[in-house]
Amino acid sequence: MKGFKQCDNGHFYKDTLSECNYCPKRATSNSVTKTEALGNGENKTSDLSTEKTQIFGGTVKIDNASASSNSSFDPNKTTISGGNSTDVEEQTTQRRKLRGWLVSFDIEPFGVDFKVNEGRNTIGNKASNDITIQDNQVSSFHSLILYKKNKFLLTDELSTNGTLLNGEELTPRDAYDLNDGDEIKVGDTNLLFKTAFKK
Repeated sequence: MKGFKQCDNGHFYKDTLSECNYCPKRATSNSVTKTEALGNGENKTSDLSTEKTQIFGGTVKIDNASASSNSSFDPNKTTISGGNSTDVEEQTTQRRKLRGWLVSFDIEPFGVDFKVNEGRNTIGNKASNDITIQDNQVSSFHSLILYKKNKFLLTDELSTNGTLLNGEELTPRDAYDLNDGDEIKVGDTNLLFKTAFKK
C-alpha cells in the first residue's frame, strides 16, 4: 500500500511516522510506561511527569496545592483520582439490615422480589427510589415503607393513583400498620409483603 509501512506485528501505519503507532512503545531509559497505583499504604514519592498510568486513592493524602500545580492535561497519561478520605466516606453506601420483601408476579411471569430494609424504603417509578416499579400508573415517589422499633408502617406519599392495602385505599400521608402476608397495590402492580423474621 502506497504511503504506508508495515511493522513486525502486521500493523499498517503512515510512512511519515518513525515507528508503529499501534504497537506499545518500547521503554527507554528516559521513560517508564508501566501503571503505578499510589495510595496502597506506602508513602512513596513519584515523578508525575513520566508516561505512566497513575491511580490516586487509598490511604495516601495528596496536598491540594501540589496536586493542582501538576494537574496539567497530558494525553499520554491516564490519571484516576479517588479524592480525599472524606469523599470516600461519603461515597460508601450505608448498609441496612434486611427486614422483609415485596414479591410481585405482575412485573415478571416467574416473579420478582424487592428487599425491604431497616429504616425508610421509598417506592416509585424513578430509579432513585429504594424500590423501583416500572409501571406508568406509579408516581415518581409513590409510597413509603418504614421499619422502626420492630414495626412496619406503610404510607401513600400523595401519589396520583393512590396506594391500596388489602383492597382499601390509604389516606395520603397517614401511616398504616403493615403485617406479613398483606397485599399492597401501587398503580397496576400487586405486591405481597413478607417479613424476614417471626415476631
